[in-house]
Amino acid sequence: MSRVLVLGLSGQVGEALRPALCARFGEIDAVSRDARAPEPGVRWLQGSLAAMPVEAAAGHDLILSVGPLDCFAEWFDVAAPLPTRVVALGSTGRHDKLQSPDPAERELAARLVTAESRLFESGVRQGAAVTVLRPTLLYGAGRDHSLAPLVRIARRWHCLPLPANARGLRQPVHVQDVAAAILACLDAPVTAGRAYDLPGGETIPFDAMVRRTIARHAPATWMPRVPAGVVAALAGLWRRIGRAGPGAGSLARLSRDQLADPAAAQADFGYSPGMFRP
Repeated sequence: MSRVLVLGLSGQVGEALRPALCARFGEIDAVSRDARAPEPGVRWLQGSLAAMPVEAAAGHDLILSVGPLDCFAEWFDVAAPLPTRVVALGSTGRHDKLQSPDPAERELAARLVTAESRLFESGVRQGAAVTVLRPTLLYGAGRDHSLAPLVRIARRWHCLPLPANARGLRQPVHVQDVAAAILACLDAPVTAGRAYDLPGGETIPFDAMVRRTIARHAPATWMPRVPAGVVAALAGLWRRIGRAGPGAGSLARLSRDQLADPAAAQADFGYSPGMFRP
């Protein structure tokens, strides 16, 4: 039976993945920055990618990375462990943010592109079969950076202004569908050396996605339509008082479609995500 090392198990995709991994492999090893008590099916190793020695990966023939891809690619390249199989999460942000007006978002997209290339090159050099999966907008655990913050605002203020231009199409994907895709790749040798976009099963305008989410989690919220410039000004004020808010890049994308093609994932490992149900 394979020995499994998981990086990012305490994250939103990791939590969705954990039960199926433990059921399939019996016990898995996972890395955490903080000391954690033993849990059934999980052996926690304290450390981080920045400081984790290669010995921590010794003896594992399967490594799953469901955390930041750039950090993992750098560690994998330098530490050069010898697993036979690697599945890592990237992001469709490598496509969507390349032309962002926000320099930080453009830099993130460039890091994702570089990380993918570095990871595949390291895999070839080390003889590891590497697959990269790129989810679109994640939801389902209440820990995402897109919908969950809007729910928190709606619950607190009972008002969530929607930009009038926020009609760009989205394909939100549930964390459980991403977890299922990771497991499916393990049974599909054809996925080695390839990267796949993982959109959700429904294409929906941004404003409709938000309205459906808020109706489910903060139903008393008033969501008026306001000019995009007003929302940008409110977001700027929100950030100036020390609160996290949307930047210029995310606001600019509200009117743009961000679509990914699931065809390759469907053909190679039977990817079949569900409809959007926040």
